[in-house]
Amino acid sequence: MLQLALEPDRNRAARIATWSILGVNAILLAISLPDYRVSIDSGYHISLAQWYVAHGQAWWDHINFGPGGRPNLQGPALHIAIAILGTILGGTPDRFILANAILGVAQWSAAMLTVLYFARRLGGDMAAMFAVAMIAGSAFAAGSFYVGIPSGWLFISIPWAIYFFLEDRLALATAITVLGCYTHLGGFLSAPVGIAIAAVIERRWRALIKVGVATALLTAPYSIHFLNNLAWYRGKHGHESLRLDPMIDLLAIAGAAAFLRRPMRHRFLLAWTLAPIAWLLQDPSRFAAQSTLAGSVLGGLLLAWATRSISVAAARRAFAIALVAIATLIPLEPGSILAEAGWDAGTHFPRLLDWNRARAIAAVIARNHLSDHLLAVYQSSFGPAIAVFTPVVVERGHWVEVQPLHDPAELLSAGAKAYVMPLGPDDPVLEALSKQGLVHVWGGTEDTTVVTLPRRADPAAIEPMVSETIQANANWVAANAITNTMPPANELVRILVSPKALAKRRAVMDVQRFKAGQMQAVTLVLAYALEPQSPHLAHGLRLAARGFAEMGSFMSDDDPMGDIGAARFARYRVNLAAFASALQAAGAAGFSDPRVHEAADRMFNDYYGGAA
Repeated sequence: MLQLALEPDRNRAARIATWSILGVNAILLAISLPDYRVSIDSGYHISLAQWYVAHGQAWWDHINFGPGGRPNLQGPALHIAIAILGTILGGTPDRFILANAILGVAQWSAAMLTVLYFARRLGGDMAAMFAVAMIAGSAFAAGSFYVGIPSGWLFISIPWAIYFFLEDRLALATAITVLGCYTHLGGFLSAPVGIAIAAVIERRWRALIKVGVATALLTAPYSIHFLNNLAWYRGKHGHESLRLDPMIDLLAIAGAAAFLRRPMRHRFLLAWTLAPIAWLLQDPSRFAAQSTLAGSVLGGLLLAWATRSISVAAARRAFAIALVAIATLIPLEPGSILAEAGWDAGTHFPRLLDWNRARAIAAVIARNHLSDHLLAVYQSSFGPAIAVFTPVVVERGHWVEVQPLHDPAELLSAGAKAYVMPLGPDDPVLEALSKQGLVHVWGGTEDTTVVTLPRRADPAAIEPMVSETIQANANWVAANAITNTMPPANELVRILVSPKALAKRRAVMDVQRFKAGQMQAVTLVLAYALEPQSPHLAHGLRLAARGFAEMGSFMSDDDPMGDIGAARFARYRVNLAAFASALQAAGAAGFSDPRVHEAADRMFNDYYGGAA
């Protein structure tokens, strides 16, 4: 059975405070539904949900890693939920986006109520108040659930599966474990691990076998499909910044030290805390974000115990009020209320995925009948967002854990693709190339453009212009670029309350974005020109162009903010300057010079694969 960590209490004021915190945040989130904050994953999930609607199944992902696609190894539960709700709401792209937003609010609600329920069961109303205040008040912790990603549902399922197992309600324990597995591939190493820990502590082997066998049978279609396509699973993550929540993390560690020393008394808490431990090795950023469910309960129990230890009633009340105010309004990181209110007021920061931009780019592609081209998007996760609005097949794409060992897209001619570049349509480099008939600018937004390559240039004629453009931009970035990280607290507050401050920041970042985009554009033109006579060099230049394009995102977009640390960015600037120097020293040999190859390899490998 569920064991109580503290003697439970009933406190009407604490209950009022708890529901007030939840109510304020819920209202702010509900207001934002028409233009909801999402993660970079959302385009991927919604586009696959639409595929389910159109085809009834999605064993193969025909959107990402074109032209051949890949096996779809992502858990289908969220995609099917979006598909059903989006169809009920009307079946248009915007209705599917709304369905995803509604499910995001539902996930946040489930996470908050899970914390409330177990903190109250274990420690009473005061523990619940503290736990809810911490997780609802943290923009990072709460945001990791209200953006509605599959792993959020998985982390929510863990304590309920363990709880029902300990309560001997094995059918419910099995059902939730199965749902967790179908929600996310990581489910196989999360809820089952928690149940196994609880079974070992209580020596409930027969119950463990029943739940284990039933789960294995019910998840067999997914697990067999995964094992049949195991060669596609690379386990390679995209860049993702590790963001910690100091208040929850520190109190969780202290709470674990206080309560988990006696596993038989606190077996539920122990199993819940340890169940997602595999995520610490496989995806530490997700572990840091979503293990805050258990962490906030541990911290809430500790704070409730500390509050009860104060003998003077007035001091006890003041202590509790101060803690709740800090956790709700000014935690040791950005607070949810400020972030949510700023979003509702129109200051959309950070905006990890811009539906308006995706809609506009999709309109350009549809209007000009470019869907028959493989779409090379400067930011891989942005490609599936475009697919929400018009059918496209994208090079690479989202969820890079699953990809072909040898990507056939890399062997395609540069002229066979359409490019979404981190440049405005009126960019001077694009205009110069367009006048020569080397690129066709189809349109776009103020900072993103759809381009194709209609004909090959004369390599000897174009290479000096390419070299000059890359050197100028590389030297500028090396001398002037700033790393794209979350602003300091005082600047962040200004951005969240002032659209002008946000516009100023984005204008600065766009300068860097355009420098990278120009390097991509000219490198592609040269690659296309060299394909007939130097296919190996052309292949390397196509990869370099993709590297420059991704740099445009890393240096400007809200999505990868903080993914490239200050130390790595400093090395990148040095390496970029060295690359420009090597290109200048190569003279007529240009990009075929071994020194240029070496400098380029060092620059790209260190930027995308080096230590932070």
